[in-house]
Amino acid sequence: MKKIILISTLLIICVSPSLFAKKGFGADLTVSLGAGIGFFHGDTNKYPNGGFEFGVYLKPNYYFEFSALSFGLSLEVGYQRDIYAYKNEKSKGNATFDSFALGFIPKIDVLFLSVGFGGGVKFPLGGNLSTTDIYGGKRLEKYGYNELKENFGNTLIIPYVKASLDFMLLPNVALGVYIAYDIPVMTYPNDNSNTNIKFSSLDIGGQITLRF
Repeated sequence: MKKIILISTLLIICVSPSLFAKKGFGADLTVSLGAGIGFFHGDTNKYPNGGFEFGVYLKPNYYFEFSALSFGLSLEVGYQRDIYAYKNEKSKGNATFDSFALGFIPKIDVLFLSVGFGGGVKFPLGGNLSTTDIYGGKRLEKYGYNELKENFGNTLIIPYVKASLDFMLLPNVALGVYIAYDIPVMTYPNDNSNTNIKFSSLDIGGQITLRF
């Protein structure tokens, strides 16, 4: 067993420079699956809760190759479904947005690891509000772009920051994890008053990437 582990480790060390080493133009296709934890600032009746989210991104990039690593400049363009979930003693609910995302994520590739950190902006095009009370009653409100502006304000923008760590499994396939923080410029409609409240979310998940 120890010999198998040793041989596997040596193979990874020997092969890994060719796995992530890149130079010039390329592109990644990434599918992410994770959870969004919502925070509703100033509303003491909404406690953080989690919900499922996902995204699909095309990432054009350009890499500079050095002796021990590669440094990449990468755009990320794609679709993202974000969720901002909450709960309290009487109900649980969430706001969901379907957005066009545009970001910039510089990366450093070392051995079989790729580390990225950056950010961008998401532009919601649609979404919904969902609420379920303790008695089983449900309410779902679906919004198009114009309805989003009426309920969440005219500035439909979600800035975000993101960090990622990818592990190369095959020459063109990587599995990784990410953590991000969304800071919407929009405001959330408050059921208990005529004022709107600020909200944000912490996103954690995994991703699979095909590299070209």
